[in-house]
Amino acid sequence: MEIKKHIDQVLQGHPDAFEWVVRRYQRNIAAYCYFMLGNRQEAEDAAQEVFFKAYRNLASYRHANDDLFLAWLYKIAGNHCRTLIQRKKKWKLLMPLFGIARNEKSAEQIVSDRGDMDSQWLEGLNAAEKEILALRVIEDRSFQEISELLGISSSTVRKRFERLKKKLKRNREQWEDTGYEQRFEC
Repeated sequence: MEIKKHIDQVLQGHPDAFEWVVRRYQRNIAAYCYFMLGNRQEAEDAAQEVFFKAYRNLASYRHANDDLFLAWLYKIAGNHCRTLIQRKKKWKLLMPLFGIARNEKSAEQIVSDRGDMDSQWLEGLNAAEKEILALRVIEDRSFQEISELLGISSSTVRKRFERLKKKLKRNREQWEDTGYEQRFEC
């Protein structure tokens, strides 16, 4: 019920009341965006954009429950992150047309890559898989809650999660094998 009070204040012309909303949900949304995008800076930017979009569309929010508000924010974040991932894919396809070498990295990318080494075994997951994994593991949501958030059946979420666990296990084993081989090549 606390969220409704703050939303009403914002809608009545007190935009400062939205600061409470951001403080309350910032960690959840930032972690979710990081998991989806795999890059801290991109995740921070995405989280900011999610709150900006939520603020702009606050009048369309119709629930009074705190959990439902968080679900609404996740929906905005999921859509925003999927859009960013699609743009990134398109950009990678266009890079050769502009003569940008794929193997050249900026200093920022190199530092970012070093910081994200632990998550390399998550590579190869699509946005939908990352979304289910983030909601289930990071946010500890039930299959029913995830199904409501994503608009798919609970049994479909459960099946996708089981397949995802198997895929992650294979990815981790491959990543660990590669890391082990690289250590002894020196």
